[in-house]
Amino acid sequence: MKGFSKNLVPIVCLLGLVGFIAWFVVGDNNLIKPQMTLAAVSAPLAGAGNFGILSSTYTNTVPGTTINGDLGYTTGPAVAPTVSGTTHIADGTYNQAGIDQGSALAALNAQVCDFSFGVATDLSLLPQPLAPGVYCITGATSIGAGGGITLSGNGAFIFRIVGALTTVANSIVSVSGGASACDIFWTPTQATTLGANSTFLGTIIDDAGITIGSTVGWTGRALAFGGTITTDVDTITVPICAAPASISVVK
Repeated sequence: MKGFSKNLVPIVCLLGLVGFIAWFVVGDNNLIKPQMTLAAVSAPLAGAGNFGILSSTYTNTVPGTTINGDLGYTTGPAVAPTVSGTTHIADGTYNQAGIDQGSALAALNAQVCDFSFGVATDLSLLPQPLAPGVYCITGATSIGAGGGITLSGNGAFIFRIVGALTTVANSIVSVSGGASACDIFWTPTQATTLGANSTFLGTIIDDAGITIGSTVGWTGRALAFGGTITTDVDTITVPICAAPASISVVK
């Protein structure tokens, strides 16, 4: 009998372990539920959202630039662009938009990083497409050697860059899978330069200055209240957003 009991002990223990695993996986509904994490959240731009260009100094020296949206500045260009909206020259609407730009930037910078890069990064060399989330990059950021990037999926894309943002000539930022220019944000701490003949999407908030090369097509906003924006035969179109951006849940 004693021998039988000793032989039975390992079997009982094994059965108990199997039963525990089965309960852990199947029996506890709380444990089998997928992990739920909050993805990036688009920032409310409020009054700044109407502006295709918002700057302290706006420089444009050639005809041909079109802004489909509002334009705001304190010091204006030598050659006025074509503006479909309203031009605000250091008025109350302009000043409030500057405050709203600052609030939006603070909201974007307060979000937790989903993807972190501790060095200068060429986004076009990352595996494509890029998923929604907060991309935190310490170092200069470019869209260069790979020629472009694709942002795919419902949700916000926030590129928090400690450094400059540069795109090469003819580069393309595109979307798929429900992604929208309404929910794409770029917040470099140093100057932004968009290459000639490139296609760009999203809102750049950069009071260090934004230089837009010739013949750039941009669906988004150039917000540099307190800084300088330079254009050259470009087309900037404020996106039409059906509703305020919401929190996206990722399983």
